[in-house]
Amino acid sequence: MMKLHQQIRDAFPTHPVPPADAVVENTYCVEHLLELLAGRPWDVPSVRDYRCCDDGFSLLTTVGLHYYLPGYLTAELVDPETADTIAESITFAMNRRSQFKNQRMDALGALLTRPQRAAIRDWLLQYESEIGIDKHLRGSLMTVADWDSKADLGSG
Repeated sequence: MMKLHQQIRDAFPTHPVPPADAVVENTYCVEHLLELLAGRPWDVPSVRDYRCCDDGFSLLTTVGLHYYLPGYLTAELVDPETADTIAESITFAMNRRSQFKNQRMDALGALLTRPQRAAIRDWLLQYESEIGIDKHLRGSLMTVADWDSKADLGSG
């Protein structure tokens, strides 16, 4: 588990921190995201902060998802009890079940480097070893495979 935590830290830089208006959608009910995440390096918010922001998968921009996803991943690794539903939120968001999610996940995948995709895949596989496979987890693994195949066609 510590190896996976380090893999995530190595794959996702903490700096530069994107500005708040680049990471949070300009909509209502985002004050908690602005307070707890925006403007802070992804490794600074607590597990509880990430748990309070589990709606970030729909309220963060693609840039925000790219930047703060490692925080969500490590929160689940560090303290799964406090993280509570974060893992389910991750796998639900990454499971392509609607056109919105397809577009959002395509945009996210285009931002990810090979080491970042590998860290996400390894996190999903670790989670699978703990809970077994379910439809959202299966869909999430398919999303990462799709990102890899698109990157192989391109240059990423």
